[in-house]
Amino acid sequence: MRSNCAQTPKPKVGNAALPPLTPQLLDDAQKKLAFANVAPFVRDQVALRVNPVTKEAAIEFYEFFLSIMDLQRTIAPNVNLLADRYLFQDLSRTMDQRMLETVLRAPNVRGTPAISLNLNLETIMTPAFGSFIQQVEKGQKVIVEIQAVDLLTNINMYIDVRGALNALGHAILVDGLSITMLQMLDVVTMKPDYAKIVWTPELLDMMDQTSNQSAAYMVNEIGAEKVILSRCDSAAALSWGLKSGINVFQGHFLDSFSKGRRR
Repeated sequence: MRSNCAQTPKPKVGNAALPPLTPQLLDDAQKKLAFANVAPFVRDQVALRVNPVTKEAAIEFYEFFLSIMDLQRTIAPNVNLLADRYLFQDLSRTMDQRMLETVLRAPNVRGTPAISLNLNLETIMTPAFGSFIQQVEKGQKVIVEIQAVDLLTNINMYIDVRGALNALGHAILVDGLSITMLQMLDVVTMKPDYAKIVWTPELLDMMDQTSNQSAAYMVNEIGAEKVILSRCDSAAALSWGLKSGINVFQGHFLDSFSKGRRR
């Protein structure tokens, strides 16, 4: 609730001017989130497989996620939800549960070959995830996206989750692979089904295939067929990916390509 709406700026996610999330505020947010209708906050973004010769694109999967900005406006309009990473991580577990309850009603779920969700590792071991898996369409693959930074402290759980998903015919994706993270984390030994590299123009300066620090070399080590280039915002990003052997892309530059594409 607020007064003088015309004079009061809308809060922004991560706005340092807002007070940070505290344990008490987290408890309040958790309770509100548990009963909120989150269906209007479900967003999706397509990942496209691009033919390097014809440049034709086909849908690889749809990624579904909750809009943090919309959630903040609903459950904590006067709090910076992202100010404390560990408290937000706790909140994100509740977000996972609500997402699993809601996403199968999203418009682009039905008929697509695969869907992906950003989840905490712990969520995959819950009854809610098991119930979700039982409700997906027959033959539809579920791809669970795990943030690379979380693997540094949860390697054993990651291995268990990867095995459980693969046994069910589903897949695991390591997300958030920046240049720095690629140099810190041995993605090859993680054996993910997919690895999502974040596009940055700096990658254009790392095309030397002979250097083991180059992005192209790292793509080759992981296996170009497993790599997704995310946050593609330009033709330069697409061109770099194709030259590096990458065929699956995600980002605003690709979003317009998905309209009317075959599934």
